[in-house]
Formats: sequence, structure tokens, C-alpha cells
Amino acid sequence: MKNYLGIEPKNKVRVYRGIAQGVYEITQGTAHFLAHKRAIGVIKGQTPVFEHLLPYYYKETYEVAVRSHSQITDVKEWVESLKKETCFVMFAEDHPVTGEVYPFVEELDRLLNEKRIHSVRVSHARHFSEKVEVRPYTVRLCSYSADLAVAVTGERFRSPTMMVESMAWDKAAILRDLENSIKSKSVDRDLVEAFETEISSAAQLVFKKDAVRIYDRAACYFQDASAEAVAELLFKKLGISTEQGWEKMSSTNMCYWSGIKMFKHWWEPEPSHEMLRGLLIISVDLLKTKDFAKTLISSYEEIKQQQSWTV
Repeated sequence: MKNYLGIEPKNKVRVYRGIAQGVYEITQGTAHFLAHKRAIGVIKGQTPVFEHLLPYYYKETYEVAVRSHSQITDVKEWVESLKKETCFVMFAEDHPVTGEVYPFVEELDRLLNEKRIHSVRVSHARHFSEKVEVRPYTVRLCSYSADLAVAVTGERFRSPTMMVESMAWDKAAILRDLENSIKSKSVDRDLVEAFETEISSAAQLVFKKDAVRIYDRAACYFQDASAEAVAELLFKKLGISTEQGWEKMSSTNMCYWSGIKMFKHWWEPEPSHEMLRGLLIISVDLLKTKDFAKTLISSYEEIKQQQSWTV
């Protein structure tokens, strides 16, 4: 698997049933192994996978240093403020919905390694397009699907596993899933930017021109229409099934009524109701469809017309 993923020989690999399981096992195993270190650090507002871990550490009276990613203006200052007995720091490289890439990640990882603090970094999609150095005290946990995640560990990471070694694993099936996942991802900055320029006449763009992001998706939202309704009409116009369409596009709209619980408790800055209702995340593969932006705009205009009336 190392050779398959292009991983350095000095690094080791662990496989998990999804990124949530991986984060839980790595952090819990490390906390038990280094039980004398009673402090952790967390960068919040980036990903939901850390939220359910924190109650355990508060209950066990760990000192938890929490900082929002939007407040990381001086990485060195924050790292220097961490307790000497800090066991690990958790943070994400990229946003799971929008694909935003956080600019402080590499500096944070380097400074933590210099202080011999374990760096637990989560990559939702960045690993598909960017290879990074896995430093000695780093664990880079990469998501390949909802049910498959791979952790690449540095040579100084010694934390034992908890359950994963006792689980049944089908090596051939895992390699097949990895291959399919890698093949399904493509990056095309020119195509994404061209689409977003064209769609901006009808929709709001999530990113500004100078944003640091992964160009494997376009991100836009309609302030006055349901993204689900627009997408369903779009699929009909394109002649594809709903199932095929949602494999290449996603939206927070289907979770709109529970959006406060599902997104607002971890996503910073907090997304508006209008954004959650109207957000579309579109894969590069779908953007390659002929006249895609025009078809999407016409679908949006039809939905707007259907939801309007005069008395």
C-alpha cells in the first residue's frame, strides 16, 4: 500500500473505517500511551470530526487549548502558549465541504514537531492533489471515502492501535476502493474559475479570487432558491438520474432543517441559512458537461419562476 500511495519508506500506514474512526483511535491511543501528558490542543471551526472527542478530555480534566482557525494570526505565539506536557494538537488541512485550504498548516506542523508534540492533521481531500512531508511526530489522516481513511505516521510516532488490528480487512477490496477513489478525483483550476465566473451572474460565489483552495470542485449558492430543487431540475435537463447526479454534486440543502445542528456548531465563520439552503458543490467531472453553466442558470431561473406568484 505504501508504494501504491507513494509514501516514503520511513513512514508507516494504518487503515481505518472512515476518518471519524481514525481520529478517535489515533487520539485515544496516543492519550493512553502518553498518559502523563494531560494537555491537548485543538484548532476548531474546520471540521466536524473533532467535536465528539472533546467531552472525554474535559471529563478527564485535561487542559484543552482551543483556538479558532480564524484567530490563528501568529502560529508561533499559539504554539509557544501550549503547555509543555501537551500530548497532541488536532487540526484540519482543508474544509470538508468547500475545499478551502488553511494557510497556517505547514508552519503549525513544523513548530509542533520542533517541540516534539504530536501533530494530528486531517486531510479531507488535499492529499489527492498535494503530497506533503510527514514529519517525525506527525500523523496525517487522509479520507478516501465515507468508509475508508488512511493514516500516514511519522517515524517517531509510537502510539499503539486500539481496535483496528483486530478487525477483518480485505486487502484486495481496500486497494480497489483506493484506486476508484483516486481515479474519481481530478483538479482543473481553469475550468473551475471559468465556471464560477459564468455562474456569478445568477449565484453567489463561496470564494474570492485570491482564496487558497482545492480546485477539484466549484462552490456557489443561490440566495433565493433551494439547491436541491435546482439540482433535480438540472439532472433532468442533462438526462442523468438523480443518483448519478448526486454522485458528482453535493449540497447542504438536504440537511437544511437540521443545518444548525449539523453545520453551525463547528463551521466558522458560521454559514447563513441562505447559504446552507442554496449551496452547491460541483465536481470537475460534472463541470466538463457541455454548456453546464448555462443549463444550471436556466434551471435556477425556472425554479425561481415556479416559486413566484402574484395576487
